[in-house]
Amino acid sequence: MTDDDSKLIEQFEVKIRKLMDLYNDIKLKNSQLVQEIEARNGEIRQLREELSSLRESYLNLKQSKVLEVSGHDIDATKRRVSGLVREIDHCIELLNI
Repeated sequence: MTDDDSKLIEQFEVKIRKLMDLYNDIKLKNSQLVQEIEARNGEIRQLREELSSLRESYLNLKQSKVLEVSGHDIDATKRRVSGLVREIDHCIELLNI
């Protein structure tokens, strides 16, 4: 082997080492990004569950406000309750079909 060949091999080895270092850096960064994505997905799941719970609470509150009775509108409230009962009966009939 000549000196030129030795230098070419050395340069090749240096470039291969740099390439391997870059590969390891990218591999590490990829691993970190995967962990970050998993953490974000977990956070998204948690927020979706919280949103669902809040929506359910909101609907319950909304329904309780419909049933709220004040002194002068007892008749209107009775009509609302009767309407809700009819709607529930209708839904039950549909389920029984």
